[in-house]
Amino acid sequence: MVSQRGYPLSDAAREGARYALKILDQLAAFLLTIKKRASTLKPEGGCPEVVKEMISATQAVKDPDFTPLAAVAGTTADMVADYLLKTKATKIVVNNGGDISIRLREREEIKVGLCLDLAKKEIDYLLPVENNCGICTSGVGGRSFTLGIANAVVVLADRASVADAAATYLGNKTTVDSSNVEREWAERIYPDTDIPGKKVTIAVGTLSMAEIQQALENGQREALHLMDNGIIYGAVLSVKDNILPLGVFKHKMRHL
Repeated sequence: MVSQRGYPLSDAAREGARYALKILDQLAAFLLTIKKRASTLKPEGGCPEVVKEMISATQAVKDPDFTPLAAVAGTTADMVADYLLKTKATKIVVNNGGDISIRLREREEIKVGLCLDLAKKEIDYLLPVENNCGICTSGVGGRSFTLGIANAVVVLADRASVADAAATYLGNKTTVDSSNVEREWAERIYPDTDIPGKKVTIAVGTLSMAEIQQALENGQREALHLMDNGIIYGAVLSVKDNILPLGVFKHKMRHL
């Protein structure tokens, strides 16, 4: 969405789409780099800006196993949104498969629909947004692998790049050991994965309330740590229809 005081800017939207394709070409040229552990990389040198931001975003959550690909969707959305700031748009929303970058000017506002069960793909909650930010989602049933059992983890941060990495991180941490959680080696599902040697969640069966609570507590602990360090502004964790909003979501999220 690209608009100026309610009027769509179609030419700007098309320009943004063309720019997104250029970013994809840059990512393809640096594929070997972005599949390396982010902790071993430096966000400087001859890398394009999209790669530098992916590295910085994944390093911010301090997961030693993360590669920059953990932030690829959110970072791409940010790059396009920033690019479109050169236009006359007062409202810019770049949605990259649920990883969203938002730029607002002249007191514009927007309501973002939240999907807290990625398998059902239904919008049950709304979050009003008045500032530039990124809102990203991870969990079982999403586009990427997760190590956790959350139906969804949604994160809000200054930038979608960080929100993307944090959502992936918290999705991984919102988990519990259970015989009713089915997991498989990532490389058996996708041989070219950037997380070989990790078992990813492919199905979650019936869980006890104690297991659900433990998973939520595990995710909450890590989310509060990220919030305390100013990396994110809030998160909402969802496990088997049990919703735990934190930070900005606790105060602003509204059920439909």
